[in-house]
Amino acid sequence: MANFFQRVSRSIGNILNPNSFIYQLFGGSTTYSGSEVSGSTAPQMATVYACVDLISRTIATLPFQVYLKTEHGTELREGHPLNRLISRRPNEKYNSIDFRRAFVSSMLLHGNAYILPVREGNQLKALELIPNDNVVIDTSTGKLRYKIYIDGRYSLELNADQIIHLKAFTLDGINGISPISYARETIGTGIAASQHLAKHYGKGTVPPGLLQIQETIRDPERLKIIGGQFDDAVKNGRTPVLPGGAEYKGITTTLRDSQFIETMKWGKEEVCSIYQVPPHKVGMLDGGAQNNSIEAQNNQFLMDCIRPWVEIIELEFEEKLLSNNSFIVEMDMNSLLRGDTLTQVQRQVSLWNIGAINADEIRREWNLPPIPGGQEFFSPMHMSTQNDIQNGKINKENSGAQKGAKETESATGSGAN
Repeated sequence: MANFFQRVSRSIGNILNPNSFIYQLFGGSTTYSGSEVSGSTAPQMATVYACVDLISRTIATLPFQVYLKTEHGTELREGHPLNRLISRRPNEKYNSIDFRRAFVSSMLLHGNAYILPVREGNQLKALELIPNDNVVIDTSTGKLRYKIYIDGRYSLELNADQIIHLKAFTLDGINGISPISYARETIGTGIAASQHLAKHYGKGTVPPGLLQIQETIRDPERLKIIGGQFDDAVKNGRTPVLPGGAEYKGITTTLRDSQFIETMKWGKEEVCSIYQVPPHKVGMLDGGAQNNSIEAQNNQFLMDCIRPWVEIIELEFEEKLLSNNSFIVEMDMNSLLRGDTLTQVQRQVSLWNIGAINADEIRREWNLPPIPGGQEFFSPMHMSTQNDIQNGKINKENSGAQKGAKETESATGSGAN
């Protein structure tokens, strides 16, 4: 009789290959392709992994800091208690980049990311990322409450303003929905196609078929040996030697006949559209510049994909971590919009020419020290304000200059005579 462990193992499967009901219990499902798809298994499809990695890595490397709002714009506040947590190290376990990559990936794959502000009194000390499985949202009392479970037991019950809740997509404003849930069939097909390709090459690219033997063989073991020798030879790249009168006949269609390549390409494009990632950003270069240039697609990626995520994060952090409305948190996207060196130089020269920036501000972007006179602002001589024109200041200066020039010319002429 099987022991308890064996019965449980047969029931739930192992960790790497759990049975279907276990996937469903934790938010996954079985697709028509037969692949089990959830937030944890979806990255098995390379395009899902590439999109999630690209978005999370891009957001994680943006400068993320606290600013003070003033009548002249915003000023960086490096000494603010929150600034070090979001820009350098949110807690002792990981740095800011790893922290942001983790919670952005959680949003993209599972639909939610939970961050617990850790305080001592009224002072914020750390930011802790809470696994999705440890959080239960409760609205049964009419109020939004978050129950946090630690080590398998109930530990905390928090109000909505005591926890940062980042949602990928939501229909009710409370519960986040994973993009994976709307693309399970596409992702499942992609996973199944990759597995089919792996099996195809694992068998030496020879499709399954029949060995038709002319002679009569009554010994089942001998038939197994002949089939095994053929399979081993093909799998190891050797030429199989068939018994006399034997003939191999394939019984499946080829990859081309099943439009395998087209299926793989379609699946990749569908995943890119779900995450709003231009295909060329994840290695799909076919037709990358069909409708737009690569530069235009890069700008589209920043505006349509990265910017919405950034605004979601900024707003939630401000609402939950800053009680003073004079302060804001901001991820600086200017570093992504600078372009190549020539484009940066042209932009800086244009701003310097109209007096929008000075030489020291330009040098600061290139990590160069200030220079004497670098704080001065310059503007072209042929430009002036509208008030100066209306008040006749320019006309007076011009007429005075013209009068002085005529007097000088007259004096020069008289001296010459």
